[in-house]
Amino acid sequence: MDENKIKNKIIAISGEPVSGKGTTVKKMIEKLKEQGYTDEQIHLETTGNDFRRYFNSLIDLIVNLDNKEELNQIYKREELSEFFDNEVYRKTLARTIAQLKQRNIDLSTFTINEANNSEEFKDIRKIVDTLIDERMANKGKEINKELHPKDIWIIDSRLAFYNIPEAFSVRLTTNADVAGKRLFNDNSRGKEDKYSNIEEAKKEREMRRIGENTRYMNRYRVDLTDENNYDLIIDTSYSTVDDIADVILEGSKYYEKNKNFAKKWASPKIFLPLQTERETLAKSPLSNLSIDDMIKSIKEYGYLPNSTIEVVTVDNVKYIIEGHHRNFAAAYCGKTLVPYEVLARDDEKVENWKICGSLCTINDDLVRSYKTSNMNIGDYFVFCNIGAYSVTEGIYLFLSRMLPKIVIYEGDGKYCVVRDFIETSILNTPTYSN
Repeated sequence: MDENKIKNKIIAISGEPVSGKGTTVKKMIEKLKEQGYTDEQIHLETTGNDFRRYFNSLIDLIVNLDNKEELNQIYKREELSEFFDNEVYRKTLARTIAQLKQRNIDLSTFTINEANNSEEFKDIRKIVDTLIDERMANKGKEINKELHPKDIWIIDSRLAFYNIPEAFSVRLTTNADVAGKRLFNDNSRGKEDKYSNIEEAKKEREMRRIGENTRYMNRYRVDLTDENNYDLIIDTSYSTVDDIADVILEGSKYYEKNKNFAKKWASPKIFLPLQTERETLAKSPLSNLSIDDMIKSIKEYGYLPNSTIEVVTVDNVKYIIEGHHRNFAAAYCGKTLVPYEVLARDDEKVENWKICGSLCTINDDLVRSYKTSNMNIGDYFVFCNIGAYSVTEGIYLFLSRMLPKIVIYEGDGKYCVVRDFIETSILNTPTYSN
């Protein structure tokens, strides 16, 4: 992101169907008020409400075509004026109504869910998507016209990361079985979301998820499942809404300050150990901390957001490679979210690498044990917080290579260059004089 651009507090929430977006947003607003934000300082924009508003008005219009009195009231709705003011939209609407009547579809019981999945309503859906997406993109530009340090925006929209790239983008996911149970047991949804059993609800949810991904890919060439689109991805399957809201709000603060924050979070219960119980309860070989020490630390300071659990994924099951102690301690403390990093998936081979400098001698070891997969020529290694002494200084001087620039992070997104690049060849070149 261009550092000269205005950067207001904008959190964009995207998510799979039945991943808990609505509940999470409500909890976030509740917590923001506890932090001192007022109703006037919290701005919520949700495309779901916009979508329902457009579609409900269009369905009301179609259902009441023969009711002139009711039709006159419907015509006055603001959202329908956007259809009637555009000739292409008017013709599309008229054609859709004709197709529905020609096929003898019972419009009196036509629901928003049927309209959303109806082939006859496909062109109307495109128009509604266009209107909503244009509105959301304009909203992002409007927000960032000037700085609003005391305000915060929450954008509930699956395409917000695309329409408002400056936002802190969050993606909520959940596994199909949990989503099916949630959908089946949710009595707050409308009649279009009533199912005879959990399997039926699960199947419907999966159809929605796949349909959404396909629709956005076909229309915008945007893959909703591409993790590169998001700053934070949370699996909500077994996590409390309190923890989900806390992680999002904490992550947004790190984002504002340009600080690193772990990207993927999930419940400790989804990670399967590859250690025995005795090994897990012993001291950690890396930190030399016991389980009791870790539990005490997590209770006192919380879970460190960049202390990731390292896992490999096989058949969609995540196995712990490193982090057994932290995962156990977090679960014991009642944490329902921990950060994790996927080292490899399925048949990818995780190998233990030794990283050396250009001399490749025993005095030139940079890292003696680094687990990763698919390492290739041209990959970068980034060493953070190396302190006052860089492992490369001596090597650069010895080989007459340019010394690297040294930059210190001062906080609040500010950096200070304390030393520029230095050519060392001059130091190693002899000088001759008469």
